[in-house]
Amino acid sequence: MKKQITKVLLAFTILLLLAGQTHAQNEVAGTILYHLRNNKPIAAVTVELFNSQDILMGETETDFNGSYEFTGVEAGIYYIEASINAMPGGINMADAQKVRHHIIGNQTLNEIEQLAADVAEPIGSIGWEDYDAIVAWFMNGTPFINTEPWVFQVIEGIEVGEGGFKARTNVPTMGGSSAGDVNGTFVPTTRNAKELLVNYTKKAVSSNFSIEVSANDIAAAAAMGLVIKYPAGKVNISDITSPLGEIKYNIRNGEIRISWISESSYEKMVSTGMPVVVINGTTTSQYDGSDIRFTIDPESHFSDGEGNEIETRFSLPLLSGSAQYLGASYPNPANGITTIDYIVPSTGHVNISIYSITGQLVNVLVNETMPAGAQYVRFDTRGMEKGVYFYTLSVEGSDRVNESRRMIIAQ
Repeated sequence: MKKQITKVLLAFTILLLLAGQTHAQNEVAGTILYHLRNNKPIAAVTVELFNSQDILMGETETDFNGSYEFTGVEAGIYYIEASINAMPGGINMADAQKVRHHIIGNQTLNEIEQLAADVAEPIGSIGWEDYDAIVAWFMNGTPFINTEPWVFQVIEGIEVGEGGFKARTNVPTMGGSSAGDVNGTFVPTTRNAKELLVNYTKKAVSSNFSIEVSANDIAAAAAMGLVIKYPAGKVNISDITSPLGEIKYNIRNGEIRISWISESSYEKMVSTGMPVVVINGTTTSQYDGSDIRFTIDPESHFSDGEGNEIETRFSLPLLSGSAQYLGASYPNPANGITTIDYIVPSTGHVNISIYSITGQLVNVLVNETMPAGAQYVRFDTRGMEKGVYFYTLSVEGSDRVNESRRMIIAQ
């Protein structure tokens, strides 16, 4: 009899333990993704669980996969909010382009895009104030007013029932975004970090120079944002233009920020090999004769008419102190009119002469004081005996040049 009572008590105790576990081990779990994209989980997000009386019931943090979990949740109705202490990013002219199209009625932003676009007063609506704020952020780093650096959806109406042993409630995936990153290009992890392809070609340094920035692999664009770094101590920027149309630019502390958006609702043709931006400048008294490199920052981008970024390769010159100032004559061999390109590095007396292979002076093409910059001279080779000749460039000024090249006359 005593043994039977002991068994009954043991069974009753087990039932109580199971009941307690069933009550205490309900779980609420979910995932937070950047713009709801599976390849962009957001780690280190603070997730808060509130009951229907707005009382905080739990707090946790997402892992590297953007997942979170609350355990021991009692039955009831809950909602979830999220926040993160991280630097925002991905805000550029493509986002401004999407906001512009939304305002004029060309496209409709989804819920996450609207949350990201609403960065200026009045909060709760998207207008030209938001467009201007995004442009100002990209161009000047002007912070958004009255909005958090990050925005997240709020998941409401989460029902947790009595359930069974270890009952689990899976919450719909929550979307988040850096404020202002309307098209969701920011990468919250390093899984798919953006890479930029840039091709440099050597160009001789001159006291007055131009940097032509070209974009390859794209045929048309509706918006452009460029961030270009340069050695501020060696050069001064005098002017920046673009064949695409009117641009805005800001020069500060060795960085140039350039923005352009098509005035119409249509994309503008981008010709391969033609520059999208031309930067004009001069060397300073601090220039030491070394190479001058203008570098394209990975923030630089183009977008199509829908505000989607377009991948491209950039090309621009490297101003080299070791590059030649005297170009090749063309055509070569010559038979008639021939052209010689050359660069005058600084204002000075310029002489271009032609010599026979034995060193005899044949012709003087240029002999005058000239300003700095790219130049050319044309001359007629008819009447010259066929054979090999040498032409020379001599510049006497603050920069001295003495170069020679060979050309062939074929009559």
